[in-house]
Amino acid sequence: MSFLLLSVLLLLTIFLSFRKWKKTASVLSFLLTAITLLIGTGIIPKYLLENLQVKYQEKPQIHWASKNAIVLLGAGTEKIETLTSIEPTFFAYSRISETASQYKSCEASQQICNVIISGGDAQKNGRSEAAVYQDALLKLGVPAADIVVEPDSMNTWKNAEFTSQIIRMNHFDHVVLVSSGLHMRRSELYFKHFGVLVTPVRADYMAARPTWIPNWYNFVMTDFALHEYIGHLRYDIYNFMGWNIQRQNPGDA
Repeated sequence: MSFLLLSVLLLLTIFLSFRKWKKTASVLSFLLTAITLLIGTGIIPKYLLENLQVKYQEKPQIHWASKNAIVLLGAGTEKIETLTSIEPTFFAYSRISETASQYKSCEASQQICNVIISGGDAQKNGRSEAAVYQDALLKLGVPAADIVVEPDSMNTWKNAEFTSQIIRMNHFDHVVLVSSGLHMRRSELYFKHFGVLVTPVRADYMAARPTWIPNWYNFVMTDFALHEYIGHLRYDIYNFMGWNIQRQNPGDA
């Protein structure tokens, strides 16, 4: 996304130079250089990431209720061709590990504890994220009887919509939401839209790498952050246009 923006600015600069619009080309050239340096040296991604994650830096102390749901949001799957197997992506393992840890904590409280895994087969690999992640949780000691799979959602909005239906049908008293710190703000917003108040627990935390020389990693982090901001903007636009499903309040049937 950031590379696309910079590429467009570069092409415009070249085009305007050929058209002999030198002043405009010089302004765009300066803008292109400035944005490249601000992103590459970590200044822009640091601001974007901190704004998204600062609320979730500290993991909350969970006070388990009588009937609890721990919601694990999918982060994709990877097809290993040589092994003909499908595994969680690199970014998914922290979420799976955190979910298992939260389940153990809930189990120790001797209350009712269920894990809801939400995620379809968005990558078209042949198995849903929910099914693949379930295998991983079973290996970490979470019993199959306490796992509920939601294998149909293809994005965060549908994660919230479909999972909220399961939560209401099962009358859970307390919902813990597990996702990446970067993804949590948007996830919490969507679940609230569908009438579910959650206790957010981040599985990981992403940070920029300040450097004097532009670093590719900072461009990647910028793209991750921009994806989240675009999701927020799309939500606001859809609400304004009346395109979102009608918002529900906590406790609504």
